[in-house]
Amino acid sequence: MNRLYEVSVLLTLMGASMAAKAVDCRVNGGGWSSVGGGQNVNLQVPVNVRLDAVQNRILLEGARLECRYTPGPQTPSRGEDYWATGSGSGAPWTPGPKFLREATGLRINGSYQNNPVPSNIRVATLPDNAVTYPINVTPYILMRNSPGSPIDIRIGDSLGLLRLTQTNNAGGGYTQLTVTYIANNNFTVSPSTCTINNNNPIVVDFGSVPQRAIGTDPLTSSIVSNRRLTYSCPDGGITTPITITYKGTSSSFDSRLLMMTNPNVGTAMVRAGAAVPVNGSFLTRITNSVGGDDVTFSLVRRNGSIPAAGAISGSGVLVMGVP
Repeated sequence: MNRLYEVSVLLTLMGASMAAKAVDCRVNGGGWSSVGGGQNVNLQVPVNVRLDAVQNRILLEGARLECRYTPGPQTPSRGEDYWATGSGSGAPWTPGPKFLREATGLRINGSYQNNPVPSNIRVATLPDNAVTYPINVTPYILMRNSPGSPIDIRIGDSLGLLRLTQTNNAGGGYTQLTVTYIANNNFTVSPSTCTINNNNPIVVDFGSVPQRAIGTDPLTSSIVSNRRLTYSCPDGGITTPITITYKGTSSSFDSRLLMMTNPNVGTAMVRAGAAVPVNGSFLTRITNSVGGDDVTFSLVRRNGSIPAAGAISGSGVLVMGVP
């Protein structure tokens, strides 16, 4: 009886050893975690929001998911692990609240799939060889050919949910993976291929100016630079009101002024006799897909101060939207 008891213990230990090894996954080069066997795995990852090279999609990049398949001590074997879109918890991709009005989708192994993305698209097949393979999925937001409301992403915003299902050919059950995408950067963009000045930078150079010549009011300062803003959309026949927002960080002494590297100096954008507040906007329109406005940028100093001599600079963004 002692011999039978020892054999029973040995078999139990072998079973535990085989079940402990299955699929290991990691995110962004971090530590490996075992998945499989009917788990519901929830991950939260930071991603960067950026325009792609041809500027017709906004990409949510930086969640690098990698997995390896090693189900047992007999590796390599004929075993395979499969990853596919969607799960019992929901659709493959659910965009976050900032993107509810936009067309979105998933780039799967280089192929773009617009929402609604079909479930059960095979994303990856992992042979039993302990080699690391990418689960190559990237969410995106489609740019539109007409004006749209600006998308203002702040660090920490929830951008959406990616859902995947893992199975294998060994009958070892399945795992549901849900990845929550969190913004890792601030990002403001109009979700449109309509442009301001053909997307060229607007460089405002005031040149060399005497400190005392800088005025204290954006409407009366004599240090100014005039610019023409032109608006265009790639598709013809678009006639609609639009907004132009002056995005940036306001100066500490006047919310109408863009902050500069000298804390006693700011830059205003004046249109139709009024200064547009930083992060404020003015209403204009596009007629048959084109439009334009004349604006004046004025350099302003803090009242009662004489700014220190030296070069100063600042930066802001003009964003087209809809009322």
